[in-house]
Amino acid sequence: MASVEYSPTKEDLFFPARRGNFFANISADKYEAVCAEMARLAYCRTEPAFGFDRETIVEVLESQGFTAVQFFESEGTPDGRGTHCFLAADPARELAIVAFRGTDSSDPTNLGDDANARQIAWGPGGKVHAGFAHALAPVQAGLVAAIDALNYRTLYTGHSLGAAMATLLASLRKPDGLYTIGSPRVGNQDFINTLAGIDARRYVDCCDVVARVPPESMSYAHFGDTLYIDRNRDLQENPSAAFMASDRFHATADYLVKYAWINGNVAVRELADHSPINYIEVLK
Repeated sequence: MASVEYSPTKEDLFFPARRGNFFANISADKYEAVCAEMARLAYCRTEPAFGFDRETIVEVLESQGFTAVQFFESEGTPDGRGTHCFLAADPARELAIVAFRGTDSSDPTNLGDDANARQIAWGPGGKVHAGFAHALAPVQAGLVAAIDALNYRTLYTGHSLGAAMATLLASLRKPDGLYTIGSPRVGNQDFINTLAGIDARRYVDCCDVVARVPPESMSYAHFGDTLYIDRNRDLQENPSAAFMASDRFHATADYLVKYAWINGNVAVRELADHSPINYIEVLK
């Protein structure tokens, strides 16, 4: 029996911010949990449009001491489609966190960027996923300028597509910490080399399929150690490939028995494990 809450629901996967209750039982100095929750908060949007629900985001962040918030979004897209991120600053701690929204499954712009897996040359070095680079481009210049102007200790975070953009940003402006949640592979080994020296924590929830694409056979590589959440909801650092394969096999079988057949649940664990809340409940 899992000691940590697990959600198999479609709502938590496709609408991560709807459950609300942000930062419940999360300590302010537990940066991995704070960053994961920031990545979930970044999904707050003005439904049915895709633009940020700025009022809610600002209210939540101010309650956590982040009293200066800047938003960066694609401009001129239908209903606010495209890239969304915010820069939240806590002047008292001289701390800033950049959080990117991940893929919105109903936003064709996001889906198009995810699908464009051809590699293109990247300025700092190596080659990267063309779609991820395209997603970052509309906010890149303004975001880098805002980070430089603050001169605070800075952390980058994001979930899914958001994690990929956070990793690209880290190659352009090195942060004090990079916390990625369910991140796909972003570029080739030469690109990974541009990230040398960055304190990175890459969290992978058990069967999460997004954390296993694009494949290494396409010359993609991951950056950073693997912090793996096993089927018992325990965190394992750099487990062996054999351990993960066995753990995923048993997790998939357990999911079919316990959750897959229930109305409102995700049909397969490979997608259910991608829900941001399933990362947050472990990290906090």
